[in-house]
Amino acid sequence: RLPNGQTARTLWRETQKPAEQVHVSHNVKFLLDGDLRLAEVLYFTRLAIEDGNNDDGEKTFCWQAVALVTMYSHPDRELLNLSHHTVSSCIHLTEDVRVIDVKSIMDVVGMVPHKPTLPSGSTENRYFLVEKPGLDIATFGLAYEGLRVNDGAAEDHDHDKDDE
Repeated sequence: RLPNGQTARTLWRETQKPAEQVHVSHNVKFLLDGDLRLAEVLYFTRLAIEDGNNDDGEKTFCWQAVALVTMYSHPDRELLNLSHHTVSSCIHLTEDVRVIDVKSIMDVVGMVPHKPTLPSGSTENRYFLVEKPGLDIATFGLAYEGLRVNDGAAEDHDHDKDDE
């Protein structure tokens, strides 16, 4: 589980389930050297990492949770600019396999396949980013006036009894 409450899963585990039970939550947004990146999680594991030496001079180790991922490219810059930063279209770099610290994962995201014609004129198989708005966006903007909360029960004030 991520700090924001989302659950990141693995491609390996998702392929073991029947289609009606798949959650498709194996694509993530994470920080890599201060840069936001996108990847598909193949699986999670723990590695023994050297932690220093004990009082006897022997090496000590600690466990670190990591994810094996395949990377997505950075979004096509021209398409991103033309869409006013609303379409982040990437290539899945299946040969770019990396091990990342699970603590660097920020969000579970959707990567939807599409085949756009780019501003350069080329047409290719790509994936566009879909992010689920968090609870911080749920209260963004104006309150809906038709729904009022009274003693814990919601009342719909859009429909008057006289209008029925």
